[in-house]
Amino acid sequence: MRRVPTAAAMSLLTCLLAAAQQKPAAEPPAATVVCAGGTQPQLAAGVDGRFYVVFLHNGNIELAISSDRGKTFAEPVTAIDAKGNARGGMQRGPRVAVDGKHTIYVTAPLCFDAEELSKRYPTNDLYLTVSKDGGKTFSAPARINDAPKQAPEALHWLAVAFGGEVFVAWLDRRGRKDRGQDLAYSIIGERGKKIGANAVLPGPVCECCAPGVALDENANPILVWREGGDRKNRALWIATSSDRGATFLAPKRLNKDDSRVDG
Repeated sequence: MRRVPTAAAMSLLTCLLAAAQQKPAAEPPAATVVCAGGTQPQLAAGVDGRFYVVFLHNGNIELAISSDRGKTFAEPVTAIDAKGNARGGMQRGPRVAVDGKHTIYVTAPLCFDAEELSKRYPTNDLYLTVSKDGGKTFSAPARINDAPKQAPEALHWLAVAFGGEVFVAWLDRRGRKDRGQDLAYSIIGERGKKIGANAVLPGPVCECCAPGVALDENANPILVWREGGDRKNRALWIATSSDRGATFLAPKRLNKDDSRVDG
């Protein structure tokens, strides 16, 4: 008995024939090398179409800028001279952001204490440097966390509003006597000159996950993080502010279903 193709089968056959007649896709363009040997990169885009890439290189924090929308990059410059001691890995690298006046902000976990550096695993603090001349020069690095040596995981995120409001969040354990991490943050004003007192949102937050930060059009911060602790289903949480980070509404869980991830 002859079988008549169904409408679904005919539709599939039509799609397959059309795909067979299409020309092979063009080869993707070759990748642009920003810096040979650079690690832990992070990218920011300026309002003028420039791209800014910050990364670790030779134990320092370096920055490369593209003025042609990513086609080429200028030679990297040293944003923070860490004397070759900067280390990263597993999201523990530098961050970069740019405001509407092309001010460049770079944050990074670093250690400048000679005694601490002599240890096998020195504890970093979180530092900020700023460039107001397009990356030609950078300010001396300033420590963001006002409780030193209490951010050992060095996991953080940086966000900058168009008007120059800066918000940084990181994992912090200043209120912990045992295990666990909380989420600390700082509001930085005057284009990087004024580092605000730290505030803490109690955790526990995941000890190996960087938080996420964004700023809305009114410079109100939005925080997201993965919870920590001894939970079989670690959830994602979000907290929002309507007063530029002075206060936050009660955090809300993002995922409705259990993650089935326990850390």
